Amino acid sequence: MTAGAGLSCARALPAPAANGTSPAAGPVAADPTTPVPGPPDPAAELALSYERSCARMLSGLVKCWGLGYDDAPRTSPVAVAGIARAVQLAVGPTHACARLESGRLRCFGANEGGALGDGTREPATAASVDPGIEAATDVAVGTDFTCTRVGSESLCWGDNRRGSLALGTLSAGELRPVVVPALTGARALSLGGRHGLAIVEEGAVVGWGDDAHGIIGTTTAAKPAPIRLASLLHVREIASSSSHACARFDSGTVACWGDNDAGQLGDGTTTRRDGPAHVLGLSNVVQIAVGERTSCARHDSGAVSCWGANEHGQLGDGTTTSRSKAARVPGLGSVAQVAVGGSHACALLIGGEVQCWGANANGELGDRTQTSRNIRGPVLF
Repeated sequence: MTAGAGLSCARALPAPAANGTSPAAGPVAADPTTPVPGPPDPAAELALSYERSCARMLSGLVKCWGLGYDDAPRTSPVAVAGIARAVQLAVGPTHACARLESGRLRCFGANEGGALGDGTREPATAASVDPGIEAATDVAVGTDFTCTRVGSESLCWGDNRRGSLALGTLSAGELRPVVVPALTGARALSLGGRHGLAIVEEGAVVGWGDDAHGIIGTTTAAKPAPIRLASLLHVREIASSSSHACARFDSGTVACWGDNDAGQLGDGTTTRRDGPAHVLGLSNVVQIAVGERTSCARHDSGAVSCWGANEHGQLGDGTTTSRSKAARVPGLGSVAQVAVGGSHACALLIGGEVQCWGANANGELGDRTQTSRNIRGPVLF
């Protein structure tokens, strides 16, 4: 759940037939290998952002924990009012949206840039805002802006001062959804901070918006119209934070680019890259997720590997040592989805249980405490 900084859930095409310690990493909970029964209403999808976590439940309800959009911390999951029959969830630093079974959207959170799409700039703590989209097939959120796909068209709305809406201009933005001609035919969207990425034909990738971290090109100027990113073909999935991005290829390998101060690109260095660098030692990857300065990948075996910043234990390896190469999260298997927030991460297990690790100052681990942990522990639904 996604920046100026921001995080975004990864978006995939349909499947084919530095070191340091921190007191924040603190005491660790009881033995995480002890099986914990899944909740009566199992989780079906996770979406994380900076200090918050959300889950779409199998029933179609949405529950969130951590820092709410009302700035109140919640240490255990709370149902979001106004959402029923959700089939997809997107969570960002300023707001969140759920796509319903009907194809309509329900959004909530801050609205200064018009990201809720209701024609106003009024915030909403309950998911009562309907941007008026029908038959949406995807939704993604960035910082103060939102995009969705309807058939072959993409529509975006919200703040556009850094070109986030891909309309070819810099402007105050749009308070209601507008069609983005340049993204016609896009197959998947991922928004991070004030920029966006899209998978297009042949698995190529285009990017637009703010480029302060070199995710879109070799200059830091804003790019209000989508441009094709070099060296990216046969991409199956993209994931973007405010300052770095990763792509998963048809081959099951992963490449990342952008800022790399904590090793979040996984290439064995801390050197920033303006183009894709392959993550060392990764294979058979079926899903990726990125956070502020941390990246993770899920393997076809159900195991998870993570790399990058670890000052709050967000790599889940029992240490607070950052890593520039991918390493397995110990003891974690049977994972259906991995998600990364600002300085925490969560795994959705087959069966609907959720386990989280990392920073917990606002209850984003969902364990009814505000104690960070460097190994995984269950969310207490």
